[in-house]
Amino acid sequence: MRKGEGMRVWAKAAALGCALSASAPALAIDPFFPEFGNRRIDVDHYALDLSVTPRPSRLEATATLTVVALDDLDAFRLDLSGLDVSSVRVNGTPAEFRQKDGKLAVRPKARIAAGDAFEVVVAYAGAPKPIEDPTDPAYRLGWFAFRGGTYVVSEPVGASTFFPANDEPTDKATFSFAVTVPDGYEAVANGVLEGAGRVAGGRRFVWRMDQPMTTWLATVQVNRYALLKTSTAGGLPLRIYTTAGAGPDDDERYARAKAMIPFIETIAGPYPFESYGSVTVDDPILNYALETQAMSTFPSGAADEGLVAHELAHQWFGNAVSVRRWADIWLAEGYATYFETLWPNRRNAADFNRAMRGLYDFAVDRKLGPAVVEDGTQIFSDRVYVRGALTLYALRLKIGPQAFNAVTRAFVDRFRGGNATSEDFIRTAVEVSGDGSVRELLRAWLYDQPVPPLPGDDAGAARRRAGPVPRPALVGLGCGRGAHRGAPAVCPGNGAPGAD
Repeated sequence: MRKGEGMRVWAKAAALGCALSASAPALAIDPFFPEFGNRRIDVDHYALDLSVTPRPSRLEATATLTVVALDDLDAFRLDLSGLDVSSVRVNGTPAEFRQKDGKLAVRPKARIAAGDAFEVVVAYAGAPKPIEDPTDPAYRLGWFAFRGGTYVVSEPVGASTFFPANDEPTDKATFSFAVTVPDGYEAVANGVLEGAGRVAGGRRFVWRMDQPMTTWLATVQVNRYALLKTSTAGGLPLRIYTTAGAGPDDDERYARAKAMIPFIETIAGPYPFESYGSVTVDDPILNYALETQAMSTFPSGAADEGLVAHELAHQWFGNAVSVRRWADIWLAEGYATYFETLWPNRRNAADFNRAMRGLYDFAVDRKLGPAVVEDGTQIFSDRVYVRGALTLYALRLKIGPQAFNAVTRAFVDRFRGGNATSEDFIRTAVEVSGDGSVRELLRAWLYDQPVPPLPGDDAGAARRRAGPVPRPALVGLGCGRGAHRGAPAVCPGNGAPGAD
């Protein structure tokens, strides 16, 4: 604790208990991860000033949060794990605080009325470490340090490993990052690079993300990079960061996103952010890619075209439109898997249909349950990826490609910058298509146990290949996260790590 700031850390457990009780959420937190988040507050902006030492990993930081109270607050809490707080100020005045079990409980000097905006400034430091992944205890989430530098992959609840966060998916905020690193290193974060320059002891990189972002999509990565700068035909800037572990042509392979963006725009509408980019991580522990907003994260050697399309599609589905509850994560992964399949088959409808029916055979063979899942251990399962993509394909078969594209564009347009549920998607599909029977079709795919027949193929559910159906050669399946984590880091048939 810094001296002379007139602040007092709560010494009594009873005081902490009162604060935590006072900050219990007025609205239900997502039942999959109820220990994270606080729905009595709404964070509008995070300004993170980070000084990073990669080896050994050390972080000294100040986080300034602009917050709106959603209820009268005598106290509130934020998620912060493994880092030591030295001071907290609320509206410029020192506040009482206590840390326990990954929570930062704060009691301001004055009560905050519902609807009031207030500023929270937290000074903290330490050696950041990842936390256990609640979807699978074999995995870790958050801030990682390795021989080359540091990186962050946080889905679903790892943001608290490097900043005080309201770490739940509905509280989206804008971000700014000012990251100081030693000479020879660069810092990459979400959004637009506003500036880079020398400061005492190293270099400082300033990034901003002006579009709302959910906390688990925030990333800061520090390493020695090669940079390829390019742009789409429409002028959208792309920044491709690769490391020494990348293949000789990987930067150009990641840059294929500049052709994919206008293609996806014809279906989903305008790209939702000011820039796009990707950054590779040469840590062998990382065996999946992640759609960190406007700056996708890839493991080295994973420049598979399908994987690039998968993470790019997430910028619309998962990022611009985020899920309101984790049970509906198929809205993100289903669309990403759909575009992963569509992109390489975009010029031949027969090939696309063949690929999707291969997914269907797999779903029937494995008796995949509904796309909407029941608990957090299932959010990276085949149900989400495969049956999610098939839900969209079934809708496309039912109403036709043009109407399907209109539904997709309307869904993004209605919920861009916010959150959506499966029922939001169903309502949009019914309204835009004008076909009331779409409701029954989608609910069968999303909620019913048996795999439904594909429209126009009533015998499809019974059609089986001789013997077990192999896992489709999609980069999002067979390796990577969730149910795919137990598989090898290299997927049979395509040589690519998995996708999230």
